[in-house]
Amino acid sequence: MRRLIGLLVSLAILGVLYAFIDVDALVRAARAADPWWLAAGILFVVPLTLLTSWRLTLLVSEVRLGFLESNRLILAASTLNLVLPSKLGDLAKSGVLARRHGMKASLSLAVVVLEKALDMASLLVWGVFGLLVVGSAKPAMLLFLLPVGGGLVMLGLLIAPLNLLPFVLERFGSFMPGKLARGLAAFAGSWREVTDWFWRTPGRAGGVLLLSVAIWGAHLLQFWLFARSLHAGVPVLENAAFATLSILAGLLPFTFAGVGTRDAAIVYFYAPYLDPGAAGVLGLLATLRYVLPAIAGAPFVADFAGLAKRGRSADASIAAAAKERHR
Repeated sequence: MRRLIGLLVSLAILGVLYAFIDVDALVRAARAADPWWLAAGILFVVPLTLLTSWRLTLLVSEVRLGFLESNRLILAASTLNLVLPSKLGDLAKSGVLARRHGMKASLSLAVVVLEKALDMASLLVWGVFGLLVVGSAKPAMLLFLLPVGGGLVMLGLLIAPLNLLPFVLERFGSFMPGKLARGLAAFAGSWREVTDWFWRTPGRAGGVLLLSVAIWGAHLLQFWLFARSLHAGVPVLENAAFATLSILAGLLPFTFAGVGTRDAAIVYFYAPYLDPGAAGVLGLLATLRYVLPAIAGAPFVADFAGLAKRGRSADASIAAAAKERHR
């Protein structure tokens, strides 16, 4: 139901947006797109996926996750994230790490949360740089530094070896019922374990941080390639600001995969360089960034489902055996 509501909201936003966009202009912009720049932007999906998979192997190096298996996890999670609410694909990925690779469930969840925190922090790093550049000519854009910079500081505190998140969770858990309190305590302990391991080797931690920033620099460069294919002369760092804000708009929870809010943000922020029709095409290409990995990951989703089914069967067998022993 929540996904259906999100889809309806996205369709409503798109309906309003395209009421102000000449559809013929959108078609003309699509036909006029430079095929070489467009192909470069589309093919950028491949190195982005490979780099993200490599980073996951670094984050879970103690379980020796293979590079090909990491690719399967990343792609299948992309598929599930597109069709399920609340990033449940990443939750499924943590389940695979626990059941197939022997990680504690709370620890595998903490690893996935750390991965997402690194993603968001890296995106915000580029957003801050871009906004500082754009703000030098358009001071009003500096207002966006408050949420973007504030979010970066908050994520930095969570990722840093300060044990801030475990402290908050443990205090919050003290007011919760027993089962929820135990779950929060388990996750707090796993987060402490993950961050302690992550920072135990500063060189490795620094390498993963730099890799994360590079990955998101490449994501924003893909936006720039798509904009170039539509003959936009937007500078790279200005594009970083516009693309970051558009991606953040797409993360609002009441739409389907960010469709609608992300498109509206693109039309607004890229207005100095793209007419509404061309910006509408850029919005479609931005959505394509999520659709292509989701299509590639579709063959691996059945494996996720099969693993979950086997895991539930094993849990039921263990519970039945335990019950038999107590008779």
